Amino acid sequence: MKERVEQLKARYQTYSAREKQLMKFCGAALCCAVVYYAGMVPLDNMIKNSQSTLKRQTETLTWMRGEINKNHLQVQQTKTDNPRSVVENSAREIQLPLNDVRQEGQSLSFIVPRVEINALKNWLREINAVSGIRLEKMKLTPVDHQSDVRAEIQLSWKKAA
Repeated sequence: MKERVEQLKARYQTYSAREKQLMKFCGAALCCAVVYYAGMVPLDNMIKNSQSTLKRQTETLTWMRGEINKNHLQVQQTKTDNPRSVVENSAREIQLPLNDVRQEGQSLSFIVPRVEINALKNWLREINAVSGIRLEKMKLTPVDHQSDVRAEIQLSWKKAA
């Protein structure tokens, strides 16, 4: 192995200054190509994938809000004294697990680990019709199956005057 390295060094020493400069330039170009294709391209692909995921999530949320608004005008006043219990009881009736339930004033946040998207849409529409609780924020993350999602939901309501 040492012999081979010595042969390469000796061969390099025999090249003219112009050939040495050309080899250095080619080596630098090769290093730049390796850095670009090993580092920049994967990062660019990750950024594009993240942007498309965000775009799909916003489109889904916009579509879901449009469906709710198109098929049902949201009730503005709460029709119940205890909105949290209405949400929890309704979720229990349709076997919808609610995790990390937090109530802050007139809003309720929770996570649904796995639910079919149309079942979630219908449940939110029913909650609004029955009690006047409105969807404030929602973050959907795809799960294994095509129409199953993990949903982080924030609901809000206004007390009757």
